[in-house]
Amino acid sequence: MKKNILLLLSLLLVFSAGIKAQDIGQIIAGSTADANKYFSAYLEPFGKGEILNMGRGWFTTGRVHKRFGFDITVSAQLAIIPDAKQIFTFNNADYSTFKLKSGASSAIVQTFAGNNNASTSQTLTVNTTVNGKNVTYDFNTPTGIGSDLKSAVGFVAVPLPVAQLGFGLFKNTDVKLRYFPKTNFGDVGVDVFGLAVQHEFSNYIPFFKKAPFLHLSALAGYNTTNVAYNIKNSTISGSNQRAELKLSAFTLQGIASVKLLFLELYTSLGYTSGSSDANLKGTYTINYKDASNPTQTVSTTVTDPVALSYKNSGVSNTWGLRMNVFFLKFFADYTFANYNGASAGLAFSFR
Repeated sequence: MKKNILLLLSLLLVFSAGIKAQDIGQIIAGSTADANKYFSAYLEPFGKGEILNMGRGWFTTGRVHKRFGFDITVSAQLAIIPDAKQIFTFNNADYSTFKLKSGASSAIVQTFAGNNNASTSQTLTVNTTVNGKNVTYDFNTPTGIGSDLKSAVGFVAVPLPVAQLGFGLFKNTDVKLRYFPKTNFGDVGVDVFGLAVQHEFSNYIPFFKKAPFLHLSALAGYNTTNVAYNIKNSTISGSNQRAELKLSAFTLQGIASVKLLFLELYTSLGYTSGSSDANLKGTYTINYKDASNPTQTVSTTVTDPVALSYKNSGVSNTWGLRMNVFFLKFFADYTFANYNGASAGLAFSFR
C-alpha cells in the first residue's frame, strides 16, 4: 500500500517537474526569464488541468445524509487536455538566450501533454555570457507523455486521486473532509486538506416535496494539496535540490439528482477557481562550451531557477450516473469546462 501511495505521489511530482533531470538542466541553461517562460508554456496543461481536478469529485448526488450518516468516497479525477494545449509555438522573438538552431523564426514544439515522438523535437541553441565569456549550449526540446497517457486511459489527461469523508452533521447538511497530515514517503512529502458543505433544499420547495425522488442542493468547497520532493541522484550537481508543488481550488455547485430504484442520475452547474504553483529549489551547476574555444568548459551555478504559477477558472457542467447497491455506490461522470473532465469511483455510504 505504501509503495502504491508513493508511486502516485511520485507520478504527481513528475507531472509538476515536467521533464527528466537532464532536460531540466538543459532548459535552465538559458536565462532565468527564458527558462521560466519555456517551462510555463510546457507545463500549462498540467498546471491548469489539476486546478479543475481539485475542484471536482465532491458529490455524486443531490441528496444529503440523515444526521450522523456518513460516506467514504474514493475516485480518480481526469482533466482531459484539449488538442490545442498539447503543443505550443516557440518564437525566437519571445526569448533572449534561446534560438532555433535551424534558423527558423518559430516552430511547433510539444507541451507536457504532447506526444513522445523524437521527430517532433526541435534543437535550441543557448547563447549567453558566463564569467565574462560568451558561451553556448545546444539541446533538444523535450517531448511529452501524452502518448503514454493515451495508451493507459484512451485519451490525454492529467490524473488526480481523491479520497474524502462525508458526514451528516446538521439537518439537511453534509460536511465533507479531505485530509492527509503532512507525511514523508521516502523523499516525497505530502499534505492534503479540503472542506466542503452541501445543503439540500428539496424540503423547502413544494414541487420537490411532492416528488421525493427529486433532490436539489448546493455545495461550496475548498481544497489544497502540497507535495515536496527531495531530488537525489540528480545528473546535475548542486545542493538542496527539491521540487515543490502547491495546488488549491474553490468550487461552488448547484446540484440536482433523480433517484430511480438502484440508479441515480445527477447533474450540476457551477464555478471553479484556483491556482497551482510549481517551484524548483536549490542550486544547479551548468556546464557550457566556450564559444571561442569549444573544447573548454565554462561553469556557473543557478539558485532556485524555476518558479511557476498558474490560475484557472470558469463555469462547469457535470452529468453523472450512480449505481446504489445497498451501502456500496459506484459512479462515473463527465464534466464540461475549459478542460473537460471524467471521473469514476466508489463510495461506502450509510444513510
